[in-house]
Amino acid sequence: MTPAVIGAAVSVVLKALAPVMDPVLAPLLEAWAASKGLGTNVKDLEKELLAVKAVLEHCASLGGKIHNLALEALLQKLQALAYDADDVLDELEYFRIQDELDGSFDTAEEHPKGCGHNILLNAHHTVKSVGKLLCMPTCCSAATATPDSRKKSRDTSSSAPGMDLANREVSRCMPKLTSKACTTIHAAGKRLPCSSLPSVHRVDDDDDDNVHNSPPKLRFNRVDASNRMKHIVEQLRQFRQQVSSIVGPLGSNSTFVQDNYQSRPVTSNYIIEPKLYGRDFLMKSVTSDITKDKYFANKLTVLPIVGPGGIGKTTFTQHVYQQVESHFDVQIWICVSLSFDANRLAQEVVKQIPKVTGEKENCSDQERIEQRLKNKHFLLVLDDMWACHEDEWKRLLAPFKKGEEKGNLVIVTTRLLDMAKMVKTVDCAIQLERLGTEDFMHFFEACVFGHQQHKWEDQELLDIGKKIVNKLKGNPLAAKTVGRLLRHLHTSEHWTRVLESKEWELPSDENDIMPALKISYNYLPIHLQLCFSCCALFPEDYELNNDGLIHLWMGLGILHACDQRRIEDVGQRYLNDLVNHGFLKKNERYNGHPYYVVHDLLHDLAVNVSSYECATLYSSNVSSIQIPSSVRHLSIVVDEKDVQDRTPFEYYKRELSSLSRLKVENLRTLMLFGKYHGSFVKTFGDLFEKARTLRTIYLSGGSYTAGDLLPNFSKLLHLRYLRIESEDICLLINDVSRLYHLEVIDVQECNGLSGSTRDISNLVKLRHFLVPRDKVHLHSDVVDVGKLKLLTELKRFETGRESKGFELSQLGQLSKLGGSLDICNLERVKTTEEASESAMVHKNNLHKLTLEWNAKRPNKDPRHEENVLEIMKPRSNISDICIRGHGGTNCPKWLGENLSVKYMESLHLEDVSWENFPPIGELWLINEHGEEHLGCLPQNSFRNLRRLEFNNLPRFKKWVVSDPCHSFPHLKELSITGCFELTELSCSHSTCCQQQKEAKMIWFYKLQRLDIEMCPKLLSFPPIPWTKSNPCSAEIKIVGSRCNASLSRNRSLEIEGKGDLDSSFWNMLAFDNLNELRHLDMSRCPPLPLHHFQMLSSLKTLTLHHSSTAFPFEGERSAEYQFPTERIYIYQWDASAKELTRLLSYFPRLSELYVWLGGKNTDFTALGVVEKQASEAPAPAFSNNKVPDDAQIEKHQQQDGTKGEGEIGTSSAEGLLLLPSQLRKLLIYNCPELSLGSNPIGYSREAGLQGLRSLRSLQIAGCPRFLSSYSPSSSASCLPFPSSLEDLKLEGLEGLLTLLPLSNLTSLINLSIWECQDLRGEGIWPLLVQSRLTKLEICGSPNFFIGSKPLLRPSSSTLEKLLTDDIAGILTRPICTLLSSPLTELDFWWDIDMDGFTKEQNEALQLLTSLEKIKFGRCDKLQGLPAGLHGLHKLKMLHIYQCASIRSLAKDGLPGSLQELLIVGCPDIRSLPKDCLPSSLQKLGIGRCPAIQSLPSVNGLPSLRELIVVDSGNEELRRQCRKLIGTIPICTRHGGGEPRRGQAAIGPGVLRRRPSRRGAVHDDLQGAGGPVPLARTLCSPHAARLHDLQLSTLLQLRRLAPHCPSLRSLLLGQQPQRSSGVEDRGFRLQRSSFPFGHIAAR
Repeated sequence: MTPAVIGAAVSVVLKALAPVMDPVLAPLLEAWAASKGLGTNVKDLEKELLAVKAVLEHCASLGGKIHNLALEALLQKLQALAYDADDVLDELEYFRIQDELDGSFDTAEEHPKGCGHNILLNAHHTVKSVGKLLCMPTCCSAATATPDSRKKSRDTSSSAPGMDLANREVSRCMPKLTSKACTTIHAAGKRLPCSSLPSVHRVDDDDDDNVHNSPPKLRFNRVDASNRMKHIVEQLRQFRQQVSSIVGPLGSNSTFVQDNYQSRPVTSNYIIEPKLYGRDFLMKSVTSDITKDKYFANKLTVLPIVGPGGIGKTTFTQHVYQQVESHFDVQIWICVSLSFDANRLAQEVVKQIPKVTGEKENCSDQERIEQRLKNKHFLLVLDDMWACHEDEWKRLLAPFKKGEEKGNLVIVTTRLLDMAKMVKTVDCAIQLERLGTEDFMHFFEACVFGHQQHKWEDQELLDIGKKIVNKLKGNPLAAKTVGRLLRHLHTSEHWTRVLESKEWELPSDENDIMPALKISYNYLPIHLQLCFSCCALFPEDYELNNDGLIHLWMGLGILHACDQRRIEDVGQRYLNDLVNHGFLKKNERYNGHPYYVVHDLLHDLAVNVSSYECATLYSSNVSSIQIPSSVRHLSIVVDEKDVQDRTPFEYYKRELSSLSRLKVENLRTLMLFGKYHGSFVKTFGDLFEKARTLRTIYLSGGSYTAGDLLPNFSKLLHLRYLRIESEDICLLINDVSRLYHLEVIDVQECNGLSGSTRDISNLVKLRHFLVPRDKVHLHSDVVDVGKLKLLTELKRFETGRESKGFELSQLGQLSKLGGSLDICNLERVKTTEEASESAMVHKNNLHKLTLEWNAKRPNKDPRHEENVLEIMKPRSNISDICIRGHGGTNCPKWLGENLSVKYMESLHLEDVSWENFPPIGELWLINEHGEEHLGCLPQNSFRNLRRLEFNNLPRFKKWVVSDPCHSFPHLKELSITGCFELTELSCSHSTCCQQQKEAKMIWFYKLQRLDIEMCPKLLSFPPIPWTKSNPCSAEIKIVGSRCNASLSRNRSLEIEGKGDLDSSFWNMLAFDNLNELRHLDMSRCPPLPLHHFQMLSSLKTLTLHHSSTAFPFEGERSAEYQFPTERIYIYQWDASAKELTRLLSYFPRLSELYVWLGGKNTDFTALGVVEKQASEAPAPAFSNNKVPDDAQIEKHQQQDGTKGEGEIGTSSAEGLLLLPSQLRKLLIYNCPELSLGSNPIGYSREAGLQGLRSLRSLQIAGCPRFLSSYSPSSSASCLPFPSSLEDLKLEGLEGLLTLLPLSNLTSLINLSIWECQDLRGEGIWPLLVQSRLTKLEICGSPNFFIGSKPLLRPSSSTLEKLLTDDIAGILTRPICTLLSSPLTELDFWWDIDMDGFTKEQNEALQLLTSLEKIKFGRCDKLQGLPAGLHGLHKLKMLHIYQCASIRSLAKDGLPGSLQELLIVGCPDIRSLPKDCLPSSLQKLGIGRCPAIQSLPSVNGLPSLRELIVVDSGNEELRRQCRKLIGTIPICTRHGGGEPRRGQAAIGPGVLRRRPSRRGAVHDDLQGAGGPVPLARTLCSPHAARLHDLQLSTLLQLRRLAPHCPSLRSLLLGQQPQRSSGVEDRGFRLQRSSFPFGHIAAR
């Protein structure tokens, strides 16, 4: 019997004893039990539990491992009975709390309020006693009864109908009896002066008058509780005596086998593994440091090597030892093992050190070490070192420190991070991690086949081997263990069996991986073993939150407060201990918050050691896992593969339904994981119907209501811990208001909360109530919150919200409050006495305090409010203070002259009009007469301040900070908003400050965030950013008359000028601190001096808005300034083409250019290419890389010839834009006069854009004359575009008659042509053969396919996707024959004329034999789908969007290959006939189809795995959808038009512009979301950059903008307005993210 088993049993016994041993609760429980006639039962149970505890402690004291299976079984029986005892005592405590809350006085002999109440109390007892005699116990509800007792009760009732009749009679007469007694007492009470009488309610009234919909009270069955306790006591006594009879003799005369954790293999310096895998670089680094005298400066260096068991610490050290031993005079290797004894270790060291002449005799081992090593250069290895006391370590090391030689080295290997930290003398320990994939595979091969080189001859074995390697997580010892299992039998059957059974986890050899890891586990104290064991319930690599894990341990009853420390602090210590022992790995998220992961194979260890009580079910193990009856903790994981189709779904559901071997009535923990575990909610509801003893519930993912999962949820009277980690699980918060044992409610990631929290104050043991950030009202709604005396955080408290239950005295009772607290509506505080009752000064654990008065209140009492604020002084250790709306005239003394919060880290002042402020520097204020005065003490007393925020301070005039780098050395965030009188922010440095010597002084050198907004008079503040080394984000808005600026951590800068500005405008920026800037966005700014711009050495993206002169070109030459920018966006360029040409010459690395002229600039008439020089580096083809002057440009422009068809007329120097030849991506929009010449122009020897030989992507829109000079007869040398193009988009071009000008584009992959009205299809068919074209979009060209007769072989086309608005044009035999082989996707959109399909068109459609996807969208007149659909035998996906006239699906049915069918916005479709849906269908989506009244039967759809119903407008349809949950794998329903956050809308949601043959432009959205959801999508952090969207998409955005404020703001580059129901994610869109940020919202 291992100590772990004994310790677990002791732990359960201690849990059971907790209610009767607690010094506060025990007397209350004993008195209540006595009033119920259960006092003797409780006492007997307590005595027997104490006796069992004594026996178990005796077993533990014996220390060894007892090989006695009978004893092990008896101890497990005792543990199970202890669980039962815990349950029954827990129930007693529950009903005691319920009686206390309900005002029951059963435990009192006299009522404290007088004789009237005593009479009523006696009457209550009398009536109750009579009722007991009349009704017998069977009339009581058996809330606490076991299933057997309930069954017995039912049997008794059925066998004695007369008793049942009597019970009914009694139940009718009892209320009358009670009522008459109460009436009599009240009548008598009127004549008694001693007291007023309480109101009396009948029992049934309590149930019926269910205010706020709280769940009904549970009824206590006294007889059942008594019988259970008697039974438990008898069983405990019996098994205890049997254990004592076995253990007693062993205590006096016994022989024990020493525990395996007390002995460890002895290691030596001899190398066992000849080759070191995956550590070569690390070994070379360590040996180099040792041999090259890195440590020679010190006499003694201690170098720890730390890592989990089996990771290879000893092997690594052996190899290092071999490499460096020749550099030392003396080499010593000691295997320390578990027992660290300085004397023993000194003896072993002496044996390995040669004697020296003149050595003293009869001296201690420490003295011998000192003598022998005095003049020696030595190396000492202490291998496998575990915990030791620091003094013991110093004692061992003392003689080694006395050597006279330098460079002595001690290497320590350990599993414990704490040990490594304690012993190290270097900066950091060497931490060995798992081997990399490739190195580990090589080591695995060596373990299986030997170290000789081996080639895998059997591919199947190799595949199995890779799977095994993946499970071993890079652990060398695990590879050696498995190698022994695989070495002698190289068959796939044997290897597969090893893989699936994980045989390496079985303890067959002490040197195997699992025994090696278990040594670490056995070394842990019992409380850490319990904490670690529960980690087995989480999936592998699950990220465990710091607080979440501690709260779970609280719910499991593992944590207990001790030494006056909070239970949370105890949990944090345990967590740190597990990290130090290497069982948990601590990481940090992007926001700095820690999370923990169980180390690799240690998760398998946790599963192994906890298998007696814990079980985790996956679909892969549900049928084979052994679930002993002792299991108390269960987790179930549902992977996405489990709902991929019906087969695995039905299998998993069937296996879960048949878990008869699981005793759910014993479960204490239930954890469910997986996004789709809600698909099994009906199965779970049936499975867990009898789970009444749950203590902890953890739900991650899923979509359902808590009541569907646990039908008896509101009756889980033992529940301590509830966590919901899903946005779509619905919880009625009222259901928890009677779960009195609840300690943790964590619903901060649950958006499905409903109901009221008024009665949460019933949960008197509640410590943590964690709610979503946008639902803090759930805290402020709690009435009488002072009852929650253990509550550790209350986000918000609304003073005086109601006449009772919201007094500040409620806060005074919450002595444990920590975290943050917002006290609002303090103007309702009438007296200072009431304020003092809040007892804020006694809130020792409070970190953040907000004191808030309603700033819009009509009346203020300055003197009273000053007194209130003075009284509400917090404790001196408060770190964050916020004061809002205070109407007093002075700062409180505790924040000013008598400062008591000196170590505060954050200060926020808002809407205050004080005449004096806290000591934060020279803060000048202005009074009502406009006079300035110093408003605070000049000295700065907040040296620990991290965050400072001023908001809406009407008197704030000027702030001068002396020595800011010394006064605020830690300040990271500064925010000043709404200070309309503020004129100056400045700093002054003392003469002794080094900053005084610098030209530019640093203000706050640790600042990371700066916000200055709505300060229109502020004209003076230090240039930003203030630091170079510390990245800073800044927002400057409506400040002075200069600009708005947004800086993101020194990487991205957006700046917008206002009015007439000169070069002094740029003095607001510290350019020497912006050398890491990568994105610059300038709007309406004055010319940026080039010497400033040159400092932006890392700039990659430049965006210019409304700029006429971005840079001062006069007197400047591009040869002097060459910038690294690679991407330029230009919007609303107001200057000439010549100026833009000159600008581009400064960027020799430019690869992407986006130009949007906005339609007003008509000066751009011609486009050319600067010829590339012979050198490799791309540069403009001007002599000396200089910008040409006007005369040179004009000279070359004379080559244009005269205007006419096919030519470009002579233009001025302002009209020609010359492009750099190295461009790879080009977008030009809205240049109405721009034309591309068919002859060489400018500095290029080639026509058009052929000089852009690297161009890959080109988009032209809003340039109708762009190709007007090209005719179908143009020669190959005069074609417009380079053959390198892969992506071409043309929109709105006039005069383009054919695609012959594109005939040279052999590399083309994507071609989109929109609204080219005159275009015909001539030239498209050769292009399909000659290029690599796979995607083609043709819309708004009504004559494109007319008369088109491709004369090509069917297999010659490579086109895979086609989108068009001309259905009739495509569905012809010649075209469909050509496209039959490669075409897999066909989209028909905006064909407003097509109403049906002819026989020829249906036949042509069936020629598209490779078609897999087809979509119909906004085909307004289309009345039905083509009959030819049924002949498309490869069709998998059919989408129908907003086809208003379609009434039914295909008459001949849909193809048998169809897997996905989505129907959105089709109001005339009334039904989905069963015979029309193929059995192959896997996904069915229905959205905004109100005429559909019923769903198809799923019985005929065996493959259906996903059903989505959106905005059906039909409750019956939603009801049918709910009914199908659990029948098909995924069933999702949304009542509104927009899915919940985190769930995709039906359809692609791609915005398009619908062309019209009549010249009108219509705007639509593909999909169900609509424009507003699209704007929200684009506002999300994951939104694609708009310049990656199609031009048609951008045009559509522009047209939708007037109807969508969020979208309009987005396109204007502003912060999107917050709308109801949309979470503000704090994501600010910058214009630099979009090519068309200033789209004119028409």
